[in-house]
Amino acid sequence: MTVDLGAPLAPVEGVLAAAREHGGLPSLGHTLTRLTRLLESEDDGLQALADVILSDVSLTHRLLRLANTVPFRSGRQAVTTVTRAIVLLGFDHVRAAATNLVLLEGLLGRDKQRLRSEFHQSLLAGSLARELLPGSEGEEAGIAAMFRNVGRLLTAVFGPAHYASVLELVQHERLTEPAAARRVLGCSFDDLSERVLQDWQLPERLLHAVQPLPLRLESPRTATERVRVAAQFAEALAAVVSDPQPERSSLDEVLERFAGAYALERDKIVLLLERAGQRTREFELAFGLVPSDTPLEGLRAALPAEAELDAVPVEVSAQRDAVGRPANAREVLLAGLAEATECLARGGSDLNTVTRVVLEAMYSGMGYARTALVLRERVSGIYRTRGGFGEPKTQFSFTPQGGANLFAAALTHGKDLHIADTKAERIGGSLPEWYRRDFAHSRSFVIMPIVINGRALGFFYSDRWCVDEQGLTSEELNLMRALRSQVILAMRAG
Repeated sequence: MTVDLGAPLAPVEGVLAAAREHGGLPSLGHTLTRLTRLLESEDDGLQALADVILSDVSLTHRLLRLANTVPFRSGRQAVTTVTRAIVLLGFDHVRAAATNLVLLEGLLGRDKQRLRSEFHQSLLAGSLARELLPGSEGEEAGIAAMFRNVGRLLTAVFGPAHYASVLELVQHERLTEPAAARRVLGCSFDDLSERVLQDWQLPERLLHAVQPLPLRLESPRTATERVRVAAQFAEALAAVVSDPQPERSSLDEVLERFAGAYALERDKIVLLLERAGQRTREFELAFGLVPSDTPLEGLRAALPAEAELDAVPVEVSAQRDAVGRPANAREVLLAGLAEATECLARGGSDLNTVTRVVLEAMYSGMGYARTALVLRERVSGIYRTRGGFGEPKTQFSFTPQGGANLFAAALTHGKDLHIADTKAERIGGSLPEWYRRDFAHSRSFVIMPIVINGRALGFFYSDRWCVDEQGLTSEELNLMRALRSQVILAMRAG
């Protein structure tokens, strides 16, 4: 038998050949294999993980950068060593983060800007999967969700013309993505992922988690099945909300297919996406990219009218804790989120209406003394109060330039900030002089910057007359962020 050495490679073989010629694929597989084999390690796991990370200077730098961002950082002191990052954040968390960083940096490299949407979708899928399951199962699901995108990312990077052809077939001929990929490449993206991951000799439990699920799904009963279902539900949901023009039927199809495992109410989906969106933005910052917009806008476009959140009046409980938070804080915040969402969905509601709904929900739901929206004037750059609740009215009028302080830092970096006690010795010197003068009675406060396209356009401010050591719980913070997102969406729409 003779072989025609000049015969063209099949499309999928051409993609793989280009990836191997690039030189990064074998070393990438080696590093990923070392990281994922730690799934099976019970002895010396911390040292082994630290060794893998420290052997790659770029990975060490990006991981420490990630460990010092919200919500990953767990204390006030900066994380400066890999060992401390593992101790503070947890073995599973750091292993998953390192795996994501290696995978996406290794595949996309300098193409991150060109393939920004694919990059964002992969990160979002991993973040969503981690939110669906607790502890190590969530981290494994996040890794599996990312690995399921290997075939798609390889094609986008090393076969851009083929990738464009697949997208064109999906858009114009209404083919499913697997069918379009088979026509162009000769195999689906899932098939390509499976082939590459097997070459990398990943642990069997991860290979199982990336195997396509059957069409008919039941509630998973084992940890292995929970990880597999969570990873693929997250991937499907990320694909829907990442679409610039999502179809309403697409979200319903995903929710219906995974209903046996995740019968989520719409408010739960909103919170899930808000948490995952925040985590995704932090990953993007670690990669040196301007964080993407919240996925809630994509979700809203995909929700059918009858499935919108129902705004139901909630009476604020008279029972309050030591700082003034009502006993039904969660319900009040959810009701405000539903009303703000409904205002935007109806259309015709101006920014002022949405803002007032959000401000009232924050003020009443958390029992603050005062809550205010502060916006930056376009010409002068001065931040001024634009609305609020509580007495006496907050009166902000300042520019962040002119010295390092907590307000300037929060706005420059777009970070949410909670100060438990403004009179604490270590805090007093970090507050601007105008705040110590005009807000002398405020003993604790929260700042939540409003950031659009990487620029802080304003912030929400809430304070109390008493020390608030606890601050916001994780759920309360996510709800407050979801409320803020409604105002950002209203700003964009306006």
